[in-house]
Amino acid sequence: MLCIALMAVMVAFLAVTSRVTVRTFERLEREAPLALFGKGPMEAVYSALEPFARGLAMLGVSANSITMASLVLAAVAALHFALGHFGVGALIACMSALADAVDGLVARQTRTANRFGRVLDTTVDRYVEALLLGGIAIRVHHDAWVLAVVLAAMVGGFMVSYASSMLRELDVPDPGSRMRRAERLTFLIAGATLVPLLAEAAPDVAPALQLSPLLAALAAIAVVGNVSAARRLLGAARSAPRPTSYEKTWPTSSQFLIQRESRSVGGTDERRRSPRARCDADTV
Repeated sequence: MLCIALMAVMVAFLAVTSRVTVRTFERLEREAPLALFGKGPMEAVYSALEPFARGLAMLGVSANSITMASLVLAAVAALHFALGHFGVGALIACMSALADAVDGLVARQTRTANRFGRVLDTTVDRYVEALLLGGIAIRVHHDAWVLAVVLAAMVGGFMVSYASSMLRELDVPDPGSRMRRAERLTFLIAGATLVPLLAEAAPDVAPALQLSPLLAALAAIAVVGNVSAARRLLGAARSAPRPTSYEKTWPTSSQFLIQRESRSVGGTDERRRSPRARCDADTV
């Protein structure tokens, strides 16, 4: 029943947000639109969370504490995934994702956004995704093919993040990418939510087939994520500015002598000492 309620809320939410115009958010500008729905659902979520974030800011809750709360929730969700409780795990994972959205809103409300908070948020994002996929991997570790799909999805997510970092490092414009973090979490949570629904609708189905919605979501993350990352990295390699070329030149004899003389420091070179100085130095 919990999974049915969660799916009903998601469907109603998408139906409402597809017709309601909401304002844009700076953080969502770098996110790719969701397939079939665009950025409307993400913008609607941020709009709905703004009053909640404002209340937390008035209560004195810091953005960093919310970030750490999302990490704790992700660990609890991973534990439920590892135990096979995919419905409860999906609900807690959804709470973790919402907490990750709230921390940035609270930071802007309290004007406490800083470099440390940005580093903490980015680091926790990586751990959250690793925890969720790690919990699923523990659950399916007995099936090599299913485990390979989970690991491929993990690699795809990390490669998308790596490609974004590499484009910033090379100062290359980002053409946009599919399967960024918001889209990956949407696929993962939706797939995990459908697992118990399929189990209730078809209890006689083999356990491996009951995981098919989650495996389909993870396969999409793996394929689209890795292909998108490879495409962006190849594009960055082609369009990145080339390093300044130089020709290797050998020094002339006079330059060589000048360099050799400059290596002697404080008159310690034997050739630059007087005979008396060399004699005194030898007797020390």
